Amino acid sequence: MTAPLRFAVLTDLHFVPAGQRLYGFDPRVVLRRALAFLTSLPQVDFLVIAGDLTDRAEEAAYASLRAELAALPVPVILMLGNHDARVPFRAVFPAAPRDASGFVQGLHVFAQASLITLDTLCEEEEGHHGRLCAARLEFLEQALRAAPADRPVLLFQHHPPMDLAIPPMDAIRLRDAEAELAAFDRAGRRPDYLFMGHVHRPIAGLWHGIPFHVQRALMHQVHHAFDRPGRILGATEAPDLAWVSVAGGQVLIHDCSFAYDGPVFDLESPEAAAVATPQDLGRF
Repeated sequence: MTAPLRFAVLTDLHFVPAGQRLYGFDPRVVLRRALAFLTSLPQVDFLVIAGDLTDRAEEAAYASLRAELAALPVPVILMLGNHDARVPFRAVFPAAPRDASGFVQGLHVFAQASLITLDTLCEEEEGHHGRLCAARLEFLEQALRAAPADRPVLLFQHHPPMDLAIPPMDAIRLRDAEAELAAFDRAGRRPDYLFMGHVHRPIAGLWHGIPFHVQRALMHQVHHAFDRPGRILGATEAPDLAWVSVAGGQVLIHDCSFAYDGPVFDLESPEAAAVATPQDLGRF
């Protein structure tokens, strides 16, 4: 029996040059906690970081990220988001996936699943929305055709193609959703699961019958001001790391609150059930 494919997902690191902070956070410290948790998991074949590697796309910020990832014992698949830029990224990560047109995207085939990582960064227009030009749509179509038919295809892209009931974020989603659906139709195959970042919130649902998972950010989160137009509101909710397992055509996603440092206790313990306050659970 083929062993399960297990990998971790992080997104929206928003790294800044060493010595700097963003909204009071040091991205290096948060990432170190995530990577320490990752190495404690029973199996991680690789890590996917789904875009917004940096906050302002400085080469020094990419260099700081490279230094933090250097000791990680598993491969890392890097993707770009709206806060990134291809030239400084390539200067620091020259071996990252690259298609024939120079976009940071690739097809990764494993025994249990195939991953397609898309580059939705739009550097030609003002704003933080995403784009899929003709060349990227052609890559997507060909990758779907090339992916083995006997295992799931997991599609990763930074920008969601659908509205998610947070108007300021919906305004900067992918602008080419219909073209993406048309590429699926031309390929004669839709992805079995869609993974995204960008929104800084954990969200799951169906898009035209495709199940999707939006990964909570490593850094600051977006406040869930549902259906309320206006400026993007931030929150300091704890980050997550996703641990994904694929076996026998089934996809399992665990959202892991790796920054949790509270008590872990026996739910079947009568003594734990009878404590006066949650803080007292630290005794069990």
